[in-house]
Amino acid sequence: MNTVTKLWRLRFVRFSGGAVATTLGTGFFPLGPGTVGSLVAAVAFYYSPVSTLALLPFVLLLGWIGCEAGRKLWGEDPSIVTIDEVAGTWIACLASPPSWGLKGIATAFILFRIFDIAKPWPVNRLDEMKNGIGILLDDVAAGIMAAAVMFAAHLAGL
Repeated sequence: MNTVTKLWRLRFVRFSGGAVATTLGTGFFPLGPGTVGSLVAAVAFYYSPVSTLALLPFVLLLGWIGCEAGRKLWGEDPSIVTIDEVAGTWIACLASPPSWGLKGIATAFILFRIFDIAKPWPVNRLDEMKNGIGILLDDVAAGIMAAAVMFAAHLAGL
């Protein structure tokens, strides 16, 4: 393989890894890139034409790949990486009862952002991990906490 081919491959890997890490560029938003990435995830979840639960493994895998790429491109847990917010928001939205419709997705989005920003235990512990999986897992934990609140509210008849 010649040098030009190697350079083009490297550029492609950086571009595609960066596109995944930043959720197609939402990480470049100047104000609240994590919130913008989460909003994109909530909208994608709401309009998803296929089973959202079936997509969860793909979302998690893409999240891990994107977080690893983002860490290699921009350092430890940079705010430009928003694919982790996509995974967390997706998990929170999975707990939204279908009868709640758009209000449920909005509630999941808000709850996820609260847990992601406040970083209660165990989110704060996972946030201390300085690798790609750590970047992802704190948002997964925030998504699970938001989902638990949604589930409890549904059980309580709210």
